[in-house]
Amino acid sequence: MTPSQDIWDVVVIGGGAAGLMAAISAREEGARVLLLEKNSVPGKKLLLTGHGRCNLTNIRIPGNYLEAYHENARFLSSAIRKFAPEDVRTFFQDLGVKTHEEDDGRIFPDSGKAETVLQALLQKYADMGGKRNDSQPVGNLCYREETGLWDVRIFVEDHEERPILYHARSVILATGGKSYLPREDGKKAGDAYRIAEELGHSIVPLRPALAPILLSAMSSTRHTEAEGRNDGKTGTESTGEDVERTLAGVTLPDVGTTLLLDGKKTASARGDLLFTHQGISGPAAMQLSRYLPPEEGKYAPGHVTICIDLLPDQKTEEIGKALLSAMNRRPNMSIRNILFHEFLHLQKAALLVWKEKDKPANAVTKAERNGITERLKALTLQVEKCTPLSMAYVTRGGVELKDIDPKTMESKIRPGLFFAGEIMDIDGISGGYNLQNAWSTGYVAGKSAAKRSAGEGAEDDSAENDKRAE
Repeated sequence: MTPSQDIWDVVVIGGGAAGLMAAISAREEGARVLLLEKNSVPGKKLLLTGHGRCNLTNIRIPGNYLEAYHENARFLSSAIRKFAPEDVRTFFQDLGVKTHEEDDGRIFPDSGKAETVLQALLQKYADMGGKRNDSQPVGNLCYREETGLWDVRIFVEDHEERPILYHARSVILATGGKSYLPREDGKKAGDAYRIAEELGHSIVPLRPALAPILLSAMSSTRHTEAEGRNDGKTGTESTGEDVERTLAGVTLPDVGTTLLLDGKKTASARGDLLFTHQGISGPAAMQLSRYLPPEEGKYAPGHVTICIDLLPDQKTEEIGKALLSAMNRRPNMSIRNILFHEFLHLQKAALLVWKEKDKPANAVTKAERNGITERLKALTLQVEKCTPLSMAYVTRGGVELKDIDPKTMESKIRPGLFFAGEIMDIDGISGGYNLQNAWSTGYVAGKSAAKRSAGEGAEDDSAENDKRAE
């Protein structure tokens, strides 16, 4: 292979949401742009967002961005103002992608397909004359003082061949996180973190965010042991694990969830909770996953627990009185049916609250009734271990933000190097927030890199950045 002698204004590394937006915004400034994607096609993870429907953004931003983006939210203040949710909708409207609002401020394409969004981005970039090379994983970056250019070296398996080499005035790292999507070349997944570290950047340890939570009751090892043991019990009356296994596929709507570490409240969330074959998922669980202790192996019993409030809008005293009243009105009805008809409206949820052998209400003792009331407000589940990063939808951690200029996304350590999207140490809650991060930071990085390559300074918005996002 012959090294390329072309000099690009901007080379964008990574063809996901942030990379595509960065490439497009750089082209809008007239820059000569090359987009490099390590997979055979770009945007694979984008196709999976919103369960394949692509939750583009959320109109509640910027009103709730301080809560939505956790401890590093202020870093996004300038970028979100420059490319806000309304700008995202207008941008895609101009590309022929109409959008609509759903619950909780979430914005989706009318087509209901992420493919529509990806194809619109790729077509836009192609129509602008942008250059794209796929299946070209970057091995390293090197800045040459003598030329003032970046050498972008492509990883080549066959070391006998000469590497592919590109030269750029500015480079944007927009490779995403290391979560969820298996790369075609798994060995090279997350290489951009190594590249950034080699260039002097600190990497905040990578952890799962927006991930399912694995429960001890769903442990495959324990399943095998339980299934191979003949203890004389059958059906749903045998063990607690058996009960929770029957819940796979069941959604508990609008419940409160709390993560407890050694009995102390660490984080809480509210929303739908979905039971799976491995544990729990859905918005309520995934928001808590970023706070799981990053310990290796299984947690000690009682160390990490999830507490579910099945009736978050009612107080314990109210539930206790309502339960007693229902039992007095229907003394011959089974306790599970009372729970089902009067409180939960889900037969399997009632089974979870009352795991013991079913019996009529008039046979339930006061202590048992109090226990039911407590479980309706605080149903405790044991967490087995920290969710593997490969199962998370979003990566927590990444390139340290203190080394990045939030106004331009340019490195404070290596001028001419820019960052966009999930590679940085910022993550948001579920509901379009992480894609908004990608769009906003990609937009700013692309504009800033193009202007730097043209010898222009970054847009002066100091006064604007002194304002606090509402």
